[in-house]
Amino acid sequence: MRIRPPKFLLRLFLFSVLLGTLPVLVLGFLSYQKSSEIIQDKVAKGNMLNLEQTQQRVEQILKTADKSAIQFISSSLVNSALNMSLTPNQFETVNSLLQGLHQLQGFDLGISDILLVSLKREWAIDNSSEVLRLESFEQADMVSQYAASDKTSFWTHAGTTNEEVHLVKKLPLHSAAPSGLIIVKFKSKEINKLLANNRELGDVMILDENGLVLAHSDLSQIGRDFSRRAELLPIRNDAATVGAYTTSANGDKGVTFRKSPYNGWVYISVSSVELITKDSKAIEWYTITACLLILAFTLLPSWLGARRMYSPIQMIYRSLQAEPEHGKTADADELRFIGHQVNEMLDTKHRLTGIIEGQQRQVEELFMIKLFQGEVRVQEIQEKVSGFAYKPEWGPICVMAVQIDTLKDTRYKDVDEDLLLFAINNIVDEIVPASERLKPAVMHRTQVTLLECRGKQEEAWKRRVNELAAEIKQKVSQFLELEVSIGISRLYPALEDARMAYQDATEALKYTIRTGAGSVIYIEDVEPEGTILSLFQGRIEQELLDAVKLADTARAEQLLEQYLQEIFQEKVNHREYFVPLTAFLLELVRMAQNLGEPPSSLYDGEKSLIDQLYRLRTVKEISEWFREALMYPMMELFEQKRKMQYMRISDQMLAMIQHEAETDLSLDACAVRLGYHPDYIRGVFRKETGVNFSDYLSSFRLQKAKELLVDSELKIGEIAERLRYNNSQNFIRYFRKQEGMTPGQYREQHHLRE
Repeated sequence: MRIRPPKFLLRLFLFSVLLGTLPVLVLGFLSYQKSSEIIQDKVAKGNMLNLEQTQQRVEQILKTADKSAIQFISSSLVNSALNMSLTPNQFETVNSLLQGLHQLQGFDLGISDILLVSLKREWAIDNSSEVLRLESFEQADMVSQYAASDKTSFWTHAGTTNEEVHLVKKLPLHSAAPSGLIIVKFKSKEINKLLANNRELGDVMILDENGLVLAHSDLSQIGRDFSRRAELLPIRNDAATVGAYTTSANGDKGVTFRKSPYNGWVYISVSSVELITKDSKAIEWYTITACLLILAFTLLPSWLGARRMYSPIQMIYRSLQAEPEHGKTADADELRFIGHQVNEMLDTKHRLTGIIEGQQRQVEELFMIKLFQGEVRVQEIQEKVSGFAYKPEWGPICVMAVQIDTLKDTRYKDVDEDLLLFAINNIVDEIVPASERLKPAVMHRTQVTLLECRGKQEEAWKRRVNELAAEIKQKVSQFLELEVSIGISRLYPALEDARMAYQDATEALKYTIRTGAGSVIYIEDVEPEGTILSLFQGRIEQELLDAVKLADTARAEQLLEQYLQEIFQEKVNHREYFVPLTAFLLELVRMAQNLGEPPSSLYDGEKSLIDQLYRLRTVKEISEWFREALMYPMMELFEQKRKMQYMRISDQMLAMIQHEAETDLSLDACAVRLGYHPDYIRGVFRKETGVNFSDYLSSFRLQKAKELLVDSELKIGEIAERLRYNNSQNFIRYFRKQEGMTPGQYREQHHLRE
């Protein structure tokens, strides 16, 4: 037999070892991390202070040079000289300018040269004591480039290797059309002298706004383009003016930077993280050494302690391992093996409990369904109720039935109705105390609950039932977003009367067609009083049918609401309400058949119209169904046929005008030939064409007269007679009124144009 080492014993041993070494390891790691952070923070602060001092030194020189240049160019000498065409003969002005330039360069600012340019007079002068014309000046391209810039004062790099830094100012200051420039030149090496010389903590550099190196701890880097250096890219993307970060690009480095608001230059310090954290490495080695020593001293005590703690577990494990049915899983971890056996026992217990409880609920629901259907013998009722842990004596009782009013305009579909009823069943189960009811059940699209009303007067009983019904409606609306109606039966003395109570409750629900959705209905309140509902085949129904034929939507909707109101104001058996509704439905179907449309074309449901009508539960549903399923489609068909008839009549009248305008054509003659009343075709023609028949005929004859005046040699009197005007004078007056000229003038004007 293979001897397997105890897994849990090994785990206890390893845990004891880790308990001794892990705190030291964690402490050393945290010490190393903290010391590294402190050192890096101090270096970053030192670099930031160094950068700030460097920025102050550099900008002090630059700003001094800037102010000196402003003072010089603001002098009257410079302003007058810029408008002069300087020649060697004007030596006094030239000497004064040179003296000013030498004096400006004489300050200890590191200025290498100064260039004064007149763009207006096209000359340039620098410290070489010579006045040159721009066309012969070797730096003319540079001057043109500076003059074209949209900035009036700026710093920029220059030279073949960007070894110079230029301060450029346009004259006059802040002018949109400068007349001159002053260019103050600095050597990058002079600026480089202002950097700190200590490179132990990294490189210090100055970049312009385009990323070119203006100064660097390493002189060989001056003039290079650092705009794409990976470790410096975060600076360009950072909107902050001061910051620090670490980057792994080109090795782990710490970067500190300051952006100058004065000229856009960036002062940067780049340090190696490895050099910064060199001193903290010693703590790391001290921690490793201490862990090894502690490990050596804890091995034996850890082993002895682990064996002592393992001995009780070993006894339980061996006892379970000895069982034959447990031998297959005995090679697992000891605690896992023991836990597996315990879980199996608990699972078996829970499974059996669940099966019993599930069967108990199903048996209770089946009993309630049979009780409501009257299929349980009186002798068995008390025995069954006691077996379900209810009290043996029940009575008096009533039944409460809950029904979903409609799923229309909700987020549910018809297929969800059964699930929703079971959800309502659970809600009722939670709301109604078990001491007041038997098991709720779902039957025939309703949720049914049997309630006990022992010891309550009728008023107190109704008040309690109303409280339960209101809470059920509120919870269903809150959780399911549905509206339900609730039917309440009469009080019955004992459980054997449950079938009659169930019939009362479901019968009460059928009266939601009269009371409306969301009602709580007691069967005593809605029972018929013996009146017989008439068939309502009178005036309102006929007016409603006429409104449908005329496609008068507003009138039809108004009459439908009035029609339904008169039907449901009578207190009769709910089945009698459908007698006049069915008759009205048949009248609508007959109208559809007279139009040549089969009733099936008016709806796309799978059930017949009668079945659909009898499934409706509220007056609102009935009204919407008549309007959407029948009236609106039929009114649309009537309107389409009416439009086709109007179009046909107007087309025939237009054809008569076009072909018979030279005859004694009149509206009455058209009506006789078409077989309609003159008033009717007058309205049709105006609706289709937008003008009266006589106006259209006169306009057409006028157009015909204009054609005859142009295309024929007929006399005006002949044209008037031909187009059925009373006389030529009437024709001339009408023509002048419409065209602003006589027929003769119209003919003459057209001939002149030709």
